[in-house]
Amino acid sequence: MDKVRLYLETRRRGVAWLLAHLNADGSIGPVAETQGIYYYRVPWALAVSGETEAANRLVDWIRANMFSAEGAFRGKYSQGEFETRYCSYPLACLMVGAQLLQQFDITTRGLNYLRTLQDPELGGFYARVDQRDGAGEQELFPTAQGGMTYLMVGDLAAAQRAARYFQRLYDTQPDIQHKLYAVMTLQHGLVTDFPAEQAMNYVTDAHDPWQPHYNGGIAAAFLSRLYLATQVPAYLELARKYQQFSMNTDEIQFQSAQVCKSGWGAGLLYQITREQVYRDWTERLGDWFAANQYADGHWENTHHWNPHPTVADNIEVTAEFVMHMDTIIQSLAV
Repeated sequence: MDKVRLYLETRRRGVAWLLAHLNADGSIGPVAETQGIYYYRVPWALAVSGETEAANRLVDWIRANMFSAEGAFRGKYSQGEFETRYCSYPLACLMVGAQLLQQFDITTRGLNYLRTLQDPELGGFYARVDQRDGAGEQELFPTAQGGMTYLMVGDLAAAQRAARYFQRLYDTQPDIQHKLYAVMTLQHGLVTDFPAEQAMNYVTDAHDPWQPHYNGGIAAAFLSRLYLATQVPAYLELARKYQQFSMNTDEIQFQSAQVCKSGWGAGLLYQITREQVYRDWTERLGDWFAANQYADGHWENTHHWNPHPTVADNIEVTAEFVMHMDTIIQSLAV
């Protein structure tokens, strides 16, 4: 329980930092000066931390300024990078927070739009709004988050479609001991040929610190949640496989903030299996979060990519890490 107390304090300090950046109108951070929806996970982080008043005020601001009639997460301000890639991801995260807060107009409209971003056959979520066909790239981490969001709103069939993507993705990996390829298309299958400068969008190399090391963990988190909902053993076994890739990755992954989601997968697998290997890994990530938190309570992304993060950047990362700490606390406290 000493670990849990440490993690509770770590989460509390992260939440306090987020609350200090709330604006009088319910928004958070420099929304008018920033190109991007960096606050998409803040309602989720505040809701699981008990700060429902602040979370609801932010959702109300989003409803008025950044949520379209069709259910897309867009409006008065720019979506930033999400206008061209990972288009489903911020909406799927926002819907988790809205569902926790019982803001059902957001989840109902958002679900209608989210369905248009998932391939009905392969089950993955498209990378781009303007490429939703057989040649459109479908990506790992947006599919995992989309699947978890479907579970939150009770759409089990759509979540199981996402699981089909993960099974096919894993079955077609050519070198899973060293690399996890993360993109497929319905027409061409696994994408292994791409420009070198875009490699981070397509593959996780287990021997390079500056990689999307979150892919194995978020895949395991979704599949673990789906197992809890269905009790289908195949989902648990597939979750183990994705988490094993994450845990087998070299020590160098801990140089990068992108290791973060590995604690998500391990925590849920420990909750299900009670196997010590997952508890040890969960605590390792909990300790990593605590050690890398700044004195004022915030976290920052990997300085290799972002050496001079803005307040908006830090809000995005801190909200995510608060959520991860909450999952770790839940997994270890029961």
